Amino acid sequence: MSNDGAVFSRRSFVTRAGGTIMLGALGANMLAACATGESTPAGTTSGGTGGGDALTPFTFLSFLPLTSFSVVPEMYGDLTGAFTKNHMDMTLQTVKGSAQATQLLLANKGQVARNGLIDAMIAAFAQDQPIVIPAIDTFQVGIRIVTTDASPEPSDWVGKTIGVPSVNGTSDKTLSMSLRKMDIDPESVKRQLVGLAPGTFDLVRNGTLAGYMVSADTAQIVAKQNSDARIFVPTSVTGMNIYMTTKEQIDQHGDELKNFFLAVQQVKEGLIAEKNFDAAIKTLRSEYTFASLDDDEIANASFKERTAAWQGKDGRTGWPDMEELEGAYGELVDSKVVPSGKKIESLVDTSLLPQ
Repeated sequence: MSNDGAVFSRRSFVTRAGGTIMLGALGANMLAACATGESTPAGTTSGGTGGGDALTPFTFLSFLPLTSFSVVPEMYGDLTGAFTKNHMDMTLQTVKGSAQATQLLLANKGQVARNGLIDAMIAAFAQDQPIVIPAIDTFQVGIRIVTTDASPEPSDWVGKTIGVPSVNGTSDKTLSMSLRKMDIDPESVKRQLVGLAPGTFDLVRNGTLAGYMVSADTAQIVAKQNSDARIFVPTSVTGMNIYMTTKEQIDQHGDELKNFFLAVQQVKEGLIAEKNFDAAIKTLRSEYTFASLDDDEIANASFKERTAAWQGKDGRTGWPDMEELEGAYGELVDSKVVPSGKKIESLVDTSLLPQ
């Protein structure tokens, strides 16, 4: 299946890691970074085809690259036939940031996107876009800030620079929200566009950066490669990842969206039930290779962290916690990122989730 975005191979080769792990994690557990652009057709894997029924074209948009455990439900679901069994001819398309994901949804170039909660609320409440949140992807923030002993905490970053994968993207905004929660002026911490790769840590070590933002699994690679690495975990609930669609997509593709969320739930609940992840890692390696997947120890740790992040307080996957969403909205209002007086209920529609 063709895509409008630039098409790259699934196999994105990243340097393997070595060394010892040294994590100085602060704050709550959490997940995912902003991304580069890449896309790849799916639907070519083994698995059922819905009893012989014709498959319906379906495009999933991700602002996270297909070189991260952040996209495991879709990558793994593709490889195991979960989407074809639910009647979908799936295309996994990575886009350049959350703004482009929103634009492509509105242009009818995809049915659903993974996005940051901050960006979804901005699109809906500040830009009056017909955005809908049908489900939560992760209930914990997945972004990490890699630092050293020279600048391990936010108070050490004032007047210095933090590397971000996209200026004014989800990671950048999450950094600002976390700084505000700690009574640090976000304007006092400079930002610089940098790559997501583990090698960017050299810029932290030589003092060019006070730290840089990466996904949780990339942070583990950096820590394993560098004994002097320290990992800071942002605490703002606004950094969680959500699934996003539009009112038009629900009207036109409601049945396909229900099939998508059923498949995702089946994948997530199946992986949560696993005693170990050896089989799942082997399946992913049949098509993908990237640093955190290629390292057995980190791949298992990433799966464990990811499966925990998929589960809400009630243990369910996908179902929004309205109290948490209200709290996130309050943070954004207090920071003057979105206007006050909006109702979270107008943004959330759980009718697509398996009942």
